[in-house]
Amino acid sequence: MIEIIDNFLEEDEFNKIRDVLMSDNFPWFYNDYITDKNDLNHKFYFTHTFYRQPAMVSNWFDLWINTLQKLKCNSIIRIKANIYPRNDKEEINKPHTDYKFKHKGCLLYINDNDGATYFKDKKVIPKANRIVLFDPSIEHSSSLCTDAKRRVTVNFNYF
Repeated sequence: MIEIIDNFLEEDEFNKIRDVLMSDNFPWFYNDYITDKNDLNHKFYFTHTFYRQPAMVSNWFDLWINTLQKLKCNSIIRIKANIYPRNDKEEINKPHTDYKFKHKGCLLYINDNDGATYFKDKKVIPKANRIVLFDPSIEHSSSLCTDAKRRVTVNFNYF
């Protein structure tokens, strides 16, 4: 089941997070492929891992304290931000699962753009401060945007 909630965070809190992630001072790390290791020709993106089991915590982790409480998170598996550069044409990335076991997931969109997220029977358009709640052990796909400089999301995997 997929649940979409608009204006999930309080406006001040969301604006603070957005301003940090969209600034030119935030550390993003290059990834040579998105979901397919064999597609090294042109698809790439940047990530920032805020938290990952076991025991990897970013200096920026505190941005998410209130969000985790609002999600009623009992245990974090991973929190990772993704930034996809603008593309000349919409391209849907290969379907993937975040982890093979059943768990909770939240995808937070940081900016408006046309780089949809695809689920088996649903397409979700990114809108700033929109979240999608779903089980990330079920296949889903991101896509590249064509109408903004970048597509920025934050992915939470948790119990």
